[in-house]
Amino acid sequence: MALSALGAFLALGFLVLVRSLREALYLTRFAVETLPYVTGAVALLSVPVAGLFARALATGRPQRAFAGTVIGVGLGIGALAPFLAGSDVAVVVFYLWTALSTMVVTSGFWLITAELFPIRGAKRVFGLIGAGGTAGAMVSGNVLALTSGAVSVVALVPMVLAILALFLLVQSALPRLAAAPGGVESDGRTSVRQAFRLSWSTPHLRTIALIVAVSTVASTLVDYQFKDFARASIDTSERLAGFFGAFYGWTGAIALVVQLFLSARLLSRAGIAVTLAVLPTMLLLGAGATLLIPTLLVATLVRGADNSLRKSLHRAGLELLYVPIPARVRRRTKTFVDSVADSAAEGFGALLIFGVVTLAGLPSRWLSVLVAAGALALLVLARESGRSYATTIARQLRDRVRESGGERALLDETFTNLDIRKGWRDPAVIMATRGLATEFALARAVVDAEWPTGGPPRHRSESTAAGGARLGPVDRAEVETLLRGGDSEAIRRVLDDDAEWTPDRVVPIARLLARDRLYRLVSGALARQEAIALAPLAKLLRDPDTAFAIRRRIPAVLAEYQSEEADEALLDGIAAPRFEVRYRAAIGLLRRRRLGYSTSPGAARRVWAAVRAEVSRERPVWELQRLLDDDPADDNLAASSLGSRGALSLEHTFRLLTMVLDPEAVSSAYRGLTSGDEHLRSLALEYLEQSLPEDIGTRLWPFVGDQSEHRRARDARPIDEVISDLVTTDATYIVSEEERRALRDLLSED
Repeated sequence: MALSALGAFLALGFLVLVRSLREALYLTRFAVETLPYVTGAVALLSVPVAGLFARALATGRPQRAFAGTVIGVGLGIGALAPFLAGSDVAVVVFYLWTALSTMVVTSGFWLITAELFPIRGAKRVFGLIGAGGTAGAMVSGNVLALTSGAVSVVALVPMVLAILALFLLVQSALPRLAAAPGGVESDGRTSVRQAFRLSWSTPHLRTIALIVAVSTVASTLVDYQFKDFARASIDTSERLAGFFGAFYGWTGAIALVVQLFLSARLLSRAGIAVTLAVLPTMLLLGAGATLLIPTLLVATLVRGADNSLRKSLHRAGLELLYVPIPARVRRRTKTFVDSVADSAAEGFGALLIFGVVTLAGLPSRWLSVLVAAGALALLVLARESGRSYATTIARQLRDRVRESGGERALLDETFTNLDIRKGWRDPAVIMATRGLATEFALARAVVDAEWPTGGPPRHRSESTAAGGARLGPVDRAEVETLLRGGDSEAIRRVLDDDAEWTPDRVVPIARLLARDRLYRLVSGALARQEAIALAPLAKLLRDPDTAFAIRRRIPAVLAEYQSEEADEALLDGIAAPRFEVRYRAAIGLLRRRRLGYSTSPGAARRVWAAVRAEVSRERPVWELQRLLDDDPADDNLAASSLGSRGALSLEHTFRLLTMVLDPEAVSSAYRGLTSGDEHLRSLALEYLEQSLPEDIGTRLWPFVGDQSEHRRARDARPIDEVISDLVTTDATYIVSEEERRALRDLLSED
């Protein structure tokens, strides 16, 4: 970060210095009305320059290509320096060369910087890196203002070359960039046309390009007004150079303050859309002021606001928009957007100036009408950028998970996709979910002993088809006795006989769910009796006095029922006091949604309420929540659980989120948080920040490690106070002082 901030300092210092020199040299040799011509020439020349630069960056070695570009820029400036004092042609060439140079230098710098940081880190440090740039602009402008009366403009060229040499040295000290995923090697066909097609066909890149173009047009018009008023009031090149230097220096100082104290906070708290909306708001107000009060002071204030905000808030927000774009795409398109789109927009602005001022003969203040129109367009684009940024984050997150080997895990068959009515003891099921070869023999033994026909039949006709004649009927007086007994075969005969099923018998049958040996048998039978069993099972799940061993297994049965009443019962279950009941109710809800069963009208609201309840728990409660046994979870989220404290709580929370947000993106975010890939983790956090309501995100960050040490220390509570809270919850069973001491030792770890 320090090297990047220093690089920004030198890059912006170079930009301000050469801009001031070229404008001072040009305006003292040529009339201000000729500026649109040279600006248009820059726009035309930027097309081949950007194509060559993009092709060099797409070789897979962008830092080496960028270093060669910087060396070429310095050689060109050094070759032109001896001719600037006496040649008008040299002045024009110097203007064109430096205008094109600043575009590729700044674009290349930010492209490399964006690849050095994960997106979460970029969001936090881009403001500081930008502050380095604005500091460079401030220092360079003030040095120019102080030296303009003592030395000639041409004598400052060695200072420009010295800054470029230092910039090259700093860039060479940065870490080497790895090859971009997906292959970035140039095939020799990278062109401006291809970059344009790619940029225009990608909604997020198209939004960025339009923001760059419209803001550049507005800035070009404001800049012309500013120079027109300055040229009318100041007559010598030295005084103009000093005025421009002081202007850029002071606006750099303002931008520095904004970067240090506002950029990062505004990006984190208000988001990209609001951050990008600040500049057009100021331009809209400034355009009205210039139209009403056309003076150098007003023009300077408007141009100063434009210059300061473009270097601070606007630049930080714009560069952050590039970060979620894949490196292979960014390297091929960023130069086009920053150079060609920017120069084309500047050329279009020059045409507008030519039409309004030169052809129509109107005063430059009437350009403010066009500035106001551009500001309104920027406000619309700023809002759109927020949506496209969030969409790009989610897409990039999913793609990175697939590239890192997570695609198979996302699509694996688990209990969520299996039907308990079709044989929970199937050896293939156990093998798929537990991955233990030794389970096969055990599972086959259980199947052979308990299910000679290969599994519990779903209907009476299936029983006959599967294994021959149906077992004989059971006397009704014997049913309760059989249910209380332990004879699996007799119980199976009761459960298999539809005539024995009545509502008052569901509760005794449901009690058998507590027996591990009979759980699969009983749950499969209950799943077949929706019409009779739904209401009693829903009542048992909602009743806190129902034995926990029974309640925790009811959700798996309700998940098989198509009725909306089952959904209502499971929604009540995700608000239950016991964690495992909530955990398994969420699994049941997710299964129902994947099967396409009916959903309660207020389901989304209740799921969000459950999420808020989960993230509102104390950290010790969050970390100590456990399941009674080690049955595998019924979906793919559990596959990447780390087994650390709080892993089950995190898994449960994200399972709930899959029901109210994009399921694949949430699943990818979960895998990103539990992976060791910092870039993937950063994408996951950024996706969550863009997608979650602010109150949920704020409460979730401490559990996923996205919280500063200062905030963590501020929110910390005394251990004894936390233990007292834990004793009163149902997350733990702590009674004795010895158990309290053990808990205190556990919480004191780390």
